[in-house]
Amino acid sequence: MRNLLRIFFLLPLSVFSQSSSFDFHSPENIKKFADYLFCDGDFLRAIEQYKSIDDQAPNDTIQYKMMFGYSELELYQYSNEIFNRISAHSKFYPDAYLLSLKNKLLIESKSLSLEDKHSFDTKYAERITKLKSISKLYDENISMSKEKFIEPFDEAEQKIVSMFYDLKTNPLYKSPALAGFMSAIIPGSGKFYIGEWGDGVTALVVTGLFAFLAYDNFQADHTTRAWIFTGLGAFFYAGNIYGSIASAQIFNARINFEFNDGLNLFLDDKNYFVPEYDFCN
Repeated sequence: MRNLLRIFFLLPLSVFSQSSSFDFHSPENIKKFADYLFCDGDFLRAIEQYKSIDDQAPNDTIQYKMMFGYSELELYQYSNEIFNRISAHSKFYPDAYLLSLKNKLLIESKSLSLEDKHSFDTKYAERITKLKSISKLYDENISMSKEKFIEPFDEAEQKIVSMFYDLKTNPLYKSPALAGFMSAIIPGSGKFYIGEWGDGVTALVVTGLFAFLAYDNFQADHTTRAWIFTGLGAFFYAGNIYGSIASAQIFNARINFEFNDGLNLFLDDKNYFVPEYDFCN
């Protein structure tokens, strides 16, 4: 299709390039060039071309394309500025409204608590409700019940969003304080608690070995060596406690990262519940 667009745009140029009557700057030809750039994925240049004709004669199709282009370029604030220019009576307004919610969510990463000022048909109302509901997963705490949270979604989606709800309300965190306390009682046990068995065994063996060597040298009256091993043992003992606390914090950070990454992948797959327009076919 892109090749057809290229032929459609370039052929007239080759035919009329030698004719002084051909107007390269007419709104119609600028739009053809902008459409070609848009379909080729060159959104920034397409937007610049669209702007030059939209300023003269506002067009809701062009405005939505500019809004979409800015969003694809991750310029979400600019995208929402275009949304404010789209008439509520435009056929693109429901799609633009959903896209504005997507942009807002990507800008702020927090729940969408906006009240709808316009009535939408069932298809769009369901999409808006889904996006607003799942956006609550970005907040620190979820105030609604699980049943109410998953209600807007269909059966296949409910299984996924239910899992996200459970992970959000009952995250698989490890307690840094408990990890440190356990390692203070039995070196390496804090690592076992986190699941780092290799590091736990190492901490237990090394700390125990230095403790034994210190005790054995004190018994043999080798005071200097005994204090050296005591210092080394204390160093590894303290390091084992600190390491257990740090490992628990890293574990929790990884849980948060994997949760957010999984949520973003789910929303990307659903296109944030925004309907997809194909302007190029």
